[in-house]
Amino acid sequence: MSTNYQINHVNFDSKKGLLSDSCQQQLLTYTESRLLTLLLERQNDIVSKEELKTFAWEHTVVTDSSLTKSIAKIRQSLSTYFPNDEIIATVPRVGYRLDLEKTSISEEKLEHEDETSIVLPIEKNVGNQAKKLPLRKLFLVIKRGLLVLSIVLLAYSGFNLFRKLPNDYRDYVNNDYSAIDITNNGFTHRIIKPKDFIIPEKIKAILAEKKCNCIFMIDKVGDHYNFSYFNNDTNLGESLILDEKHLTQELKKIKIEEI
Repeated sequence: MSTNYQINHVNFDSKKGLLSDSCQQQLLTYTESRLLTLLLERQNDIVSKEELKTFAWEHTVVTDSSLTKSIAKIRQSLSTYFPNDEIIATVPRVGYRLDLEKTSISEEKLEHEDETSIVLPIEKNVGNQAKKLPLRKLFLVIKRGLLVLSIVLLAYSGFNLFRKLPNDYRDYVNNDYSAIDITNNGFTHRIIKPKDFIIPEKIKAILAEKKCNCIFMIDKVGDHYNFSYFNNDTNLGESLILDEKHLTQELKKIKIEEI
């Protein structure tokens, strides 16, 4: 599956969940990025709701309402670049279709290697071309890929912990982690974090306002946060990878009590 997509003048990096052009950037959540990736891979074809939910949430059971809200957020981000176009069409009671006639997709793969360069094929709507990149750039691509993979694996393991976590959860937490409880407005929130990680007070305040009896897991890797939550009232949850610059904004957007 490809990693970079060119939607007319807009670039979409599916690894970073980043939409960008020469003027601005829009950061998608991990789930939103997965949804847009599948729609791009199947552009101009109808993708069913079940396919989208399975691909984006994988081992988590979610409602159509969660899918609808995520699609709405993607549309909102795309409208920044295409204010007069409805790129994602709704197919009533079936799913969604990404209507786009001209979209070029670039995928980074290792083809040839010598002492000076690596040849990577770039697939575009006008045909296949080859682009030479210095070894230094290749190492940077690999380094970023490994960072994203480690973040995804940590988030996934944290979410699976929540799915099986009993009430006496502290007995199952690694010795390198600690758990704290926050009570507010009749709701109790349990936060699991690395012992050496200090949660910023503004993040605690945002989590305390969530109207649910939830378990949160938060960790920081580089300039990204691994954030997972599990709603004890609905037995549902989600794992996200959030950029540090947009962390506060993205946490405020999450409607955990509605999941």
